[in-house]
Amino acid sequence: MLVKDYMTSAPITVHRDDNYDIAFEIMESKNMHHLPVVDSDNQVVGIVTRRDLQLAARVFKEAPAEIAEVMHSPVLTIPADVNLSTAVKQMHENRIGCLPVIDGSKHVIGVLTETDLFRALTDLLER
Repeated sequence: MLVKDYMTSAPITVHRDDNYDIAFEIMESKNMHHLPVVDSDNQVVGIVTRRDLQLAARVFKEAPAEIAEVMHSPVLTIPADVNLSTAVKQMHENRIGCLPVIDGSKHVIGVLTETDLFRALTDLLER
């Protein structure tokens, strides 16, 4: 079982200079909890969570603020061809709910979330 078998491909990303309300709108409309933050080369520079954005809304209210001000950085990433158990350990040890998945050029190609891990567990238990 590899990360690429369970990751969500073609992830939605935001840029560090986007306004945080854009990320909030994306999360609300797509029912998401994590968004990778990328630079102009599509390399992961951070991650923003729904909770981060809710806290930002309290602090910034309606004032504009860039995602760079509320994202977590540095962010842990994982290659697509790694064993899924390695991803589970990394997420558990670091108490995180999402790992951006990167290719050999460190471009984001997917995300692996707790929901994806539950899907993998279901597959494993049904075998």
